[in-house]
Amino acid sequence: MRLKSLEIHGFKSFADKTKLEFHEGVTGIVGPNGCGKSNIVDAMRWVLGETSAKALRGGEMADVIFNGTERRSPLGMAEVTLTLAECSGALETDYDEVSIGRRVFRDGKGEYLLNKQPCRLKDIQNLLMGTGIGRTSYSIMEQGKIDMLLSSKPEDRRAVFEEAAGITKYKTQKKEALRKLDYTEANLVRIRDVIAENERQIRSLSRQASKAKRYQSLFEDLRTLELHLGHKKWREIQAEKSELANSIRQHLASEGELEDSIEKRQAEMAAARVEYHEIERRLSELQSIVSRLENEIAGATNRIEFNGERTHELSVLIRKNEDDISQALEKRARQESDIENANSQLEAVEIRLGEQEAEVAGLDADTREARSQREGLNRRLREIEEERSALRSRVASLEANLATNESQCESDAQRSAQLAEEIQRLQADEDARKGDA
Repeated sequence: MRLKSLEIHGFKSFADKTKLEFHEGVTGIVGPNGCGKSNIVDAMRWVLGETSAKALRGGEMADVIFNGTERRSPLGMAEVTLTLAECSGALETDYDEVSIGRRVFRDGKGEYLLNKQPCRLKDIQNLLMGTGIGRTSYSIMEQGKIDMLLSSKPEDRRAVFEEAAGITKYKTQKKEALRKLDYTEANLVRIRDVIAENERQIRSLSRQASKAKRYQSLFEDLRTLELHLGHKKWREIQAEKSELANSIRQHLASEGELEDSIEKRQAEMAAARVEYHEIERRLSELQSIVSRLENEIAGATNRIEFNGERTHELSVLIRKNEDDISQALEKRARQESDIENANSQLEAVEIRLGEQEAEVAGLDADTREARSQREGLNRRLREIEEERSALRSRVASLEANLATNESQCESDAQRSAQLAEEIQRLQADEDARKGDA
């Protein structure tokens, strides 16, 4: 048995579908660092059933899918197919070539393929057991694995030697058989418990069956007794029936006599009923008259009481009105005196109002005169402001001439002083006019 080919698609750095043919005589794969040699070994371990992402140099199983680059988008699936040739003698199969495949998707789902048919990981492990091919077997030695084997415990090295000797398969089968024996033993214990429980139920059911048989015999005896009792009661009922028939004939004979007497009594009852209705009608009329009279008496009593209360209230009201009248007369006298005083004050106010109206007329005339004066002052003020602006422009020109003509400094200074005094005088006049306004 030998490795024939390895087909990789979307696994780690193999974005495109890549198929490696291993012809006879191939002893190794060489290449520069970073070209994917270790990824090929990881692909072999992965397709043979490696379930640890850390052993494949990743954080999770989805990390084995191609994540994309700047020029290529990531893929959604990784698939590896390993083909073995000359397998009919080495493996328990009739095929000369066996292909083992594995797929994984980004959502975490995955599947194993054996000759392109879905299978379990256990089927692949059982097929390759004892051949030295597997994810933890000696056929795949990554970097540092030999040093780890040399420094490992004797028990770990023994497992490698047993795998090389081909007895791992039989040990696994032995372990599986022992596990099945333990499971069978547990089932036997359970079956013994079930048998014991069933035997206990059988004993209980046998007791219940004997009770049921006894119940059936007693039930038959009870039915026989009930039939005898029923026959006896039937004879008694027949005797009672004959006696009741004789009694019925006697009652029918007396029924005619009772019907005649009933008709007579009904005629008497009809006459008494008519008389009763007449008495009842008369009684209702008398009761209505009595109730009407009682209502009239109650109304009269209420009116008497109301009139007494009203009389008392009116007497109180009369006394209160008399007091109000006397107070109103006194208030009227006071108001008449107040009216006389108000009339005298009104005459004085009218005289004072006439005087104030004369003063208002004089003030109106003064106001008109003051307004005319204010308008004249405003015109004068505008003229002064125009003169001041002209003087300011003149001062500016003089200051410019003062800077250029030093010889005229003293005369211009005197002129400036005079102009300043003139400005101050005009400003004072303006302030005085504003104060007068």
